Amino acid sequence: MPLKDPFVHKLLKRFDKVDQSTLKQCLSSLSEENALYLEILNRLQEGVILADEDGVVRLLNDEAALWLGIQDPAKPMNLLKDLGDSEVADFVREHWRRSERLTANFKVLSPRETWFRVFVIPLQSPKPKVLLLFVNLGESPEEKIAVGREEAVQALLSLAAGVAHEIGNPLNSIGIHLQLLKKQLHSPKEFSKANGLKTVQVLESETQRLDKIIRNFLKATRKPPLRFRTEDIHEILDEALEVLKPEFAQRKIKVEYRKDPELPHFLMDRLRLYQAFMNLMKNAIEAMPRAGTLKISVSHKEKIAVLRFQDQGLGITEKDLPHIFEAYYTTKEEGSGLGLAFVLSAVREHGGRIEVVSKAKKGTTFVLLLPIRQPRLQLPQYKSKEGKSE
Repeated sequence: MPLKDPFVHKLLKRFDKVDQSTLKQCLSSLSEENALYLEILNRLQEGVILADEDGVVRLLNDEAALWLGIQDPAKPMNLLKDLGDSEVADFVREHWRRSERLTANFKVLSPRETWFRVFVIPLQSPKPKVLLLFVNLGESPEEKIAVGREEAVQALLSLAAGVAHEIGNPLNSIGIHLQLLKKQLHSPKEFSKANGLKTVQVLESETQRLDKIIRNFLKATRKPPLRFRTEDIHEILDEALEVLKPEFAQRKIKVEYRKDPELPHFLMDRLRLYQAFMNLMKNAIEAMPRAGTLKISVSHKEKIAVLRFQDQGLGITEKDLPHIFEAYYTTKEEGSGLGLAFVLSAVREHGGRIEVVSKAKKGTTFVLLLPIRQPRLQLPQYKSKEGKSE
C-alpha cells in the first residue's frame, strides 16, 4: 500500500505555531517511514545487497544474509574482504568494479541443495555503488531457467535496479535535511522558523517523491492474473480512443484509424491490451506537443494480427532507442519510465513481439504483432516494413 504522510502536510500548514517538540515528532515520523522501507526489503524473497565502490555494505536484507551465511547483518562489513573463500566471493571480487551488468549461477548446499542466480549491477547516481541481487532458482536450474522464468527474472532485475536507482536521490536528500534539522533543533538560539519551514518543505517533497516511486513500482509488480477470452480487438481500441478523445482535441491531434473487417475475434486479455494501447497513444500525444496526426491501423496476415501506431512527433534519438523498453528509463522530466516496459510485457504475455522505428523530428512507429486465437502460438519469421524487433 503506498505510503502517505499527512503529519508532515499538517505541519507545514501550521509551521508558524510549531514548537521544537513537534519538530522532533516529525523527525520520529520520518524515521519510522525509513524503517518501513527497510522492512519491505526484508520481506522480499530475493536477496539484496547495496555496497559502495570500495565494497563497504550500505544495505543488506535478511534474505541475502541467510544465503551468504552472515551471522550478524548489523555488523560493519566489506564484501571484498568478508565473504570468505566461496565461489560467490570469488565472482564478486573479480567483477566488482566493472561497468557492465553481470550474472552467474551458484549452488547452495544448506539447508538443502538450492540454486540461485547472482546479478552484479553497477549504479552511478548519486555516487558509484554496486547492487547485488540474489534470485532463487529452486532445485532444478534447468527447469527454472526456461524462457518464461528467464523473462520474469530479467523483469525483476530491471525493476530492482530501477527502484534502487530511483530511491537513492530522495533518500540521500532526506538524510541530509534530517541532519540539518537536528542541528537546528540542538541550537535554539540559531533556530529560524523560516529556515526550518524550508527544510520541512524539502522533506515533504522528497517523501512525496518516494511515495510516487512506490506507487509506480506496485503498479508494475501487482498486475492481476492473465484472463484470456475471445475478444474483438477493435472494441478495445475504440474504448481507449474514446477515453483519450478530449486530449487529442486539446492538442489538436488528428487520428486516422483503419480497421480490419476480416480480422476474427481471438483470445486476449482485454485489460492488458487496453492499458498497452493507452500507453502507446499517450506517448504519441506527448511526442506531438504542436499538433500532428496519429495513424492507427489494424490488419492481419495468416495467424498474426498487426497493429501500427504511427505518430508525427519529435522522434527518438539513436542513443535512446535501444533502451526505451527498459524499466525506469525515460527522457521525460515527469515520466515514470514504466509505460513502454508495460507495453512490451503485455505483448510478450500474449506471445507476440514489438517492432519500432523512429527518426528525429519525423516521428515514431510502433508495430505490435499478436498471434491470433492461440496466445502461446510461436510467431513465424514475419517482418513488417519497420523491421526492428524487440
